[in-house]
Amino acid sequence: MASPRGAQSFETCSMVTSEYITVLQLIRQGFTGKQLIDNLPGLDKPGAERVRLLEKAVKDEGLEETFSAVNAEFARCSKRVYQRRGKPEPDSREGHFYFCAGENKLRYEILMAAILDADIDAVLGQVPASRERITRAIFKLQANQGPLAAFDAIGDELKYCLNGTS
Repeated sequence: MASPRGAQSFETCSMVTSEYITVLQLIRQGFTGKQLIDNLPGLDKPGAERVRLLEKAVKDEGLEETFSAVNAEFARCSKRVYQRRGKPEPDSREGHFYFCAGENKLRYEILMAAILDADIDAVLGQVPASRERITRAIFKLQANQGPLAAFDAIGDELKYCLNGTS
């Protein structure tokens, strides 16, 4: 998820991840890379290449693995920004994206625990009490509809957060 120019920020890490997740969600719905390239508004040549690379990753590694890789890279990208800049002011624009990155990381880690059949009580003991409902919902969704539905849901939650409705 390298930035085309300059250093990453919480905002750039978030926006690139959001775009990747949207492409993966559309592929999950049955769209081809060509359909996306031909129809996504404002897609430039580097963007089209990223769509092709994501489609190739899905073909080579599978959709679940690609969703996981995108979420893991988002966590790494955000960690690098944090190591370079530290925690932003909570009421700042970067503070908003920092919050969303943290929320997504937590949801991703909960989902990975659910996929690995971790004991939910053990996971609940490791998350803030305020996130108990989210933890239970992710475990239930993963158990009832599978990991792809859960990846789709945490992707929607990330985009919801990024749009300022966290």
